[in-house]
Amino acid sequence: MSLAVLLFAPASGIARAAELSVEEIVRQVRAQDDSIDDQTADVEIRTVDAAGNERSTTQRLYWKNLRGAKGLIGQTLLVTLTPIQRKGESFLLWQAARAGDSQAWLYLPDLRQALRMTIAGQDAQRPKRNADMLLGFEQLGGRLLGDAARAAAGRESIDGTEYVVVDERLSGEPEAVRRFWVSPADWTIAKIEYRGAGGRVEHTQSIEWQRVGRAWVWKRVEVRATDPPVRTIVELSRVSVNTGLSDRLFTVNSLKSGTIR
Repeated sequence: MSLAVLLFAPASGIARAAELSVEEIVRQVRAQDDSIDDQTADVEIRTVDAAGNERSTTQRLYWKNLRGAKGLIGQTLLVTLTPIQRKGESFLLWQAARAGDSQAWLYLPDLRQALRMTIAGQDAQRPKRNADMLLGFEQLGGRLLGDAARAAAGRESIDGTEYVVVDERLSGEPEAVRRFWVSPADWTIAKIEYRGAGGRVEHTQSIEWQRVGRAWVWKRVEVRATDPPVRTIVELSRVSVNTGLSDRLFTVNSLKSGTIR
């Protein structure tokens, strides 16, 4: 899962972007995305249900970009800070291009156990107590994947800013389409729309960005699901990038050790 994009010094604006092929747009976005090696941040996740009831957690985020190594896009570790009764709970995600191929574990300090979890795209039931983490990170996109069929869907303005729109049809999921609104000014993605069978919109993801040095990283992400109608807001602060996070951090043994709390 991408949580950061490095500025790639684009030389084109809207006019130039209109001349680019879909493949070139994807190359520009992915080149930036793959320029970030790792990221840490404080994260607040708020989930609001259809009745307006809100849950809130704060996490410490550790993310590493794997660029396809071991069949993975990236690895994410989230350590719960609040609420106090859940402090120390940790969530480890090994994210593959297809959600169903990803793997995840939840560490429960009161049980001193790391439980294997099922996630979006898999058939088994998953613990509802951790639904905020799963929606907040497993279902968040941002990558234009390497094995997908793509097509340009034109240009569109959002709040007065014009974007290039790209549709991506995932292999193995013939009716699933992701639509990306890409800025040709800095190649960040402002919006992603997820469509299922019959073109029905399942959820929409809006992204606000912030600069950290020369890097563009997420500042605020809002996911609006349609069934059930749930909003998830993810806000990042105290962000740092390219600090050399160790691979050992993203292992089940590290999750169990309690050293990263």
